Amino acid sequence: MKNTVKHLFGPVPSRRFGRSLGVDLTPFKTCTLDCVFCQLGHTTSKTCQRCEYVPLGELKKELLSWIREGGTADYISLAGSGEPTLHNGFGELIDFIHANSDIPVALLTNGTTLYSPDVRESAAKADVVKVT
Repeated sequence: MKNTVKHLFGPVPSRRFGRSLGVDLTPFKTCTLDCVFCQLGHTTSKTCQRCEYVPLGELKKELLSWIREGGTADYISLAGSGEPTLHNGFGELIDFIHANSDIPVALLTNGTTLYSPDVRESAAKADVVKVT
């Protein structure tokens, strides 16, 4: 059977969050910053543009499949290989996770988009917001 999961990773062990299922909301290295210490290396797509980088329907489908297959984790983390708050539907995704699972949601962000009221409103839906 072909693996069709493209946007979830883990669950992986996390010192902060126990076993954490990662959700990747942006293409690789799409970020607002180009930090020299980033574990993923040089940012290849530096931007402040917020849009639906990954179709929300794909993210929901993968998460629902994982949940229905009995997936377990201590947290579902919106993180990955770019800045998750650049995805303009991350608040809706948090609502979807809360409606379909009891697993708390962590948002890992560099905080550069939190100046926006829309981003703050969406971020407030997460159970934990960790500015890194």
